[in-house]
Amino acid sequence: MSDMSRASKIEELDRAFVEMARFFVSHWLEEEEQISPKQFILLRVLHQRGRSTVSELATILKLSNSATTIALNRLVKAGYVDRIRDELDRRVVWVNLSEKGLPLLEGLLCQRRMLVGKLLENLSDDELEQFTHFLRKMKQCM
Repeated sequence: MSDMSRASKIEELDRAFVEMARFFVSHWLEEEEQISPKQFILLRVLHQRGRSTVSELATILKLSNSATTIALNRLVKAGYVDRIRDELDRRVVWVNLSEKGLPLLEGLLCQRRMLVGKLLENLSDDELEQFTHFLRKMKQCM
């Protein structure tokens, strides 16, 4: 394959990714108007890790502490995340998913799986397996 042909195929793939991302966001989180994509990721990380500090979350998400704090503030205000001062070191503030946040996250994960299923419904089982294989292979470059 020539360099120009490969470049045009990569450009076409890039456009497809952007269109899928727009479709995904417009049919999922924006529809909910409860949380932003960044806040959803924060909830997922808190669910997977359990209680964490803002610095830990910022490192995982590759955000600044201030950007992470801003995203967390809205989640705390809505009652989806709890902030708790460490009893031994009052300078340390822990954040964790609240009892109200867990059902929200579970519902959003379910909606996301249904939407992904809709996006992939035209693929055969073999095509889906190949697509998954290619995505995993691409992830290795990250």
